[in-house]
Amino acid sequence: MMAGIYPQVRIEDYVRDCFHVGPPSLSASIANVLLTTSPSHAWHAHPRLNPKWAQKSTEATDLGSIAHALLLEGDRSKVVVVNADDWRTKSAKEAREAARSDGKLPVLANKMAAVEEMVAVAMGALGRSELGTTAFLREDVEQTLLWEEDGVLLRTRPDWLSPTRKIILDYKSVKRTAEPNVWARGPMLALGHYLQTVLGLHAMAAIGITRCAFVFMVQEITAPYAVSFVGLSPAFLDFAEHRLIDAKNQWKHCLDTDTWPSYPPRICWAEPPAWVVNQAEEKQALAANLAWLEAKEHADDGVDAL
Repeated sequence: MMAGIYPQVRIEDYVRDCFHVGPPSLSASIANVLLTTSPSHAWHAHPRLNPKWAQKSTEATDLGSIAHALLLEGDRSKVVVVNADDWRTKSAKEAREAARSDGKLPVLANKMAAVEEMVAVAMGALGRSELGTTAFLREDVEQTLLWEEDGVLLRTRPDWLSPTRKIILDYKSVKRTAEPNVWARGPMLALGHYLQTVLGLHAMAAIGITRCAFVFMVQEITAPYAVSFVGLSPAFLDFAEHRLIDAKNQWKHCLDTDTWPSYPPRICWAEPPAWVVNQAEEKQALAANLAWLEAKEHADDGVDAL
């Protein structure tokens, strides 16, 4: 399969990595599992490798997916509104599972208005941003990119590509905060979203576009549905590039040898993180300073008494 953009790939086929002929491909999410846990975990998380693989959904992921569908595609056909106050009743649970089995997104009726408000806030934030809503067209959403480099088949699926292919925008909904620094140091690192950036840029380079910017649009799923826009600095991009190289090397070795080891069998002797050591030393220094000040005050009081 040649490197390129494949706009007609269904999300179900992309997630299952079954839209192409060739070896299992490496995505940002699988690369993150590989880097943060083990090859064994990556094998279990990959739908082409693990025959027992099954996709998991939660109410939070469903709400994010609904906002995603409305914002990016303006598509309500994927949404099934369930007239219930919560998911605790048997009928509500059955309606939810039936919707998911049909490839739809279930939502409680009392949550739908909030999702629509969330989408309106997102569109407003995009319009006020440096990007602008006119930079993105709905026919440029959810396009799959597949290419090979260093003997590894890679895939990514950015949410939006600008018509000029100079900007990639990826939409993330979060349960907690979209504050840029907190999100970048927390979920972006923990979930491996930063790997999406370098994969997107590599994909563009593979089809001949060498100047491209990748931006995350991050939105909270609770009022006021605040939105932030986050990109990677040159230093963070360099870090991401090295992590991707490590992931590709591990992935290729595991596929070539069909070995997927878990954690090492030897005892691993834990070292205290540098920040813990620094924090402890700072507390000790502060305590010593306070003790010195108290001793000096007592000495001064003795001199005054004379």
